[in-house]
Amino acid sequence: MVSAKLFLVAAIVATLTFTVNAGLLDKIYPTVMEKFYSLVPTKEGYRFNLEEPNGSKREEIGVVMNPGTKDEELVIMGTYTVYDEKTDTETITMYTADKDGYKPRYMIKNRKLSPGALKSAAG
Repeated sequence: MVSAKLFLVAAIVATLTFTVNAGLLDKIYPTVMEKFYSLVPTKEGYRFNLEEPNGSKREEIGVVMNPGTKDEELVIMGTYTVYDEKTDTETITMYTADKDGYKPRYMIKNRKLSPGALKSAAG
């Protein structure tokens, strides 16, 4: 009898927790969608943009090449930038994905000014 009551209490707590979390997500998710996310269909494919508050972002374009032929393929080109607050460093990845696979290219940028740049700016 005690285990049945315990089970009932656990089920009620789980239900309340799920309801509260779902309500919270309903308030947060539209804000995320409006401020940081964009997906626009185009005649040839799509454009995608995601920008996070910390400076990380992703931009992507998808295009169908040779539509309606046996050589039809989806080509995706884009970049994503990841910002590391601890090291104040941005990692930028440019990529292409097509029938030949995923081909990334990387670039790392330090957002801090070097001591030499600070000296030359000071005069």
